[in-house]
Amino acid sequence: MWKALGLAALAASLTPVLGAVFGYNSGAQKPGGVKNQADYENEFRAAKALQGAPAGGFISVRLFTMLQDENAGNNPIEAIPAAIATNMRLLLGMWASAGSAKFDRELEALVTAVNRYGDAFVRLVDGISVGSEDLYRNSASVEEGSNPGANPQVIVGYIQKVRQRLSSTKLKAPIGHVDTWTAWVNGSNAAVVAACDWVGMDAYPYWQSTALPNNAIEQSPRLFQEALDKTRAASQGKPVWITETGHPVSGRTWGQSVASVENAKRYWKEVGCPRFGKEPIWWYKFQGDQTGAEPNFGITPAGQLTTKPLFDISCKPPGSSSPVPMPVTTGHAGAGGPPTESSSSAATSSGVGNSPASDVSSPPLSTTSALPILSSTATSSGIRNSPRSGVSGSTILSSAGTSTGVRNSPRSGVSSTTSTSTILLNSTLSSSSSSPATNTNGADVTTGSFGGVFAALLAVVFAV
Repeated sequence: MWKALGLAALAASLTPVLGAVFGYNSGAQKPGGVKNQADYENEFRAAKALQGAPAGGFISVRLFTMLQDENAGNNPIEAIPAAIATNMRLLLGMWASAGSAKFDRELEALVTAVNRYGDAFVRLVDGISVGSEDLYRNSASVEEGSNPGANPQVIVGYIQKVRQRLSSTKLKAPIGHVDTWTAWVNGSNAAVVAACDWVGMDAYPYWQSTALPNNAIEQSPRLFQEALDKTRAASQGKPVWITETGHPVSGRTWGQSVASVENAKRYWKEVGCPRFGKEPIWWYKFQGDQTGAEPNFGITPAGQLTTKPLFDISCKPPGSSSPVPMPVTTGHAGAGGPPTESSSSAATSSGVGNSPASDVSSPPLSTTSALPILSSTATSSGIRNSPRSGVSGSTILSSAGTSTGVRNSPRSGVSSTTSTSTILLNSTLSSSSSSPATNTNGADVTTGSFGGVFAALLAVVFAV
């Protein structure tokens, strides 16, 4: 028993913890087709120069697929060379709800990218998400039939496959899975948590129409924190990254939550600002929906690429003219190491998001621990399509049951998972120390105290 405890303590001391990250979600599609390298470069430059933003702009982008063409070939998504050209960090995504053959193509594209771009690519990777809201969609597959998601065993198998395939490459980024917070608190998904290095949470109080006393905007900070706390409680000690959250600037009223620019601003100030610079968070999203879908999330206008947000996005403490401290980005495009951050806080996150590639938003999960069942095929419900998952074609219908407050699989965030039993070669020891270190992937990790690691090693020795 003591030997087992010693090994567990050692594994815990070596668990990588990502520092603060200020990022956003980006779909693979644009009106009339898919984004190319030039589209991504323009988007990334605008996102990094967002007027009034903490740290001067976003420093990381979350993707939903590794494929440039979802229908054929294994060519890596062109967001990768664009990220290299602009020094934009990456939370990679692999679409996992279209069967094993499609997932194998996702994996081949990832390996191809590592071989093709080498260190210039690897140094920018914050993490890898195997799937997005697959568990949530799996729970509602009877109603959403066109995009059924994937069961826990499938996701665990995919995670193991990714680990094995990448073990012989230079990419040693932490692997996780992104899902809605309601999926994480469902005990039937515990095996996925165990397989992950980190847990990605998607959470949107806007969609929680059954929340008590209601889901009006003034309740958002509390509802979000509750979702985060519940996800952390189910995370088995794994870091929780906030992979999707936000509030729509336009669209239908959901429960008591009104979609408006003013409410989106309030959500940013009251839910986002207290967390920026303290933990990994990828906002949903930077640019307004280009497809005309509602509700429309986005802090810049739809249909145009601009650095001017729709509302004041500065994070200034009350009565202060100074912004909230944020990670300091160093390095420059195409050279040197990836942006490094001065923050040392561990990653914690919560937030549900829709399918990866589509820019269509979907409703969130209910506030109850049970996964809600979606009952409607009405695209008018604000449900997000597979397009955001990076997979075109099928649309995820999420709402007939507004009473469930459930959000669509596409937008609900399914985070990728990695197994705690695997020690990442490029990550530094992490635990409770406040001094960050940058791993070979460019992700900041919190370095654990030598004493804690030494104690763990002694435990193993004495157990033997």
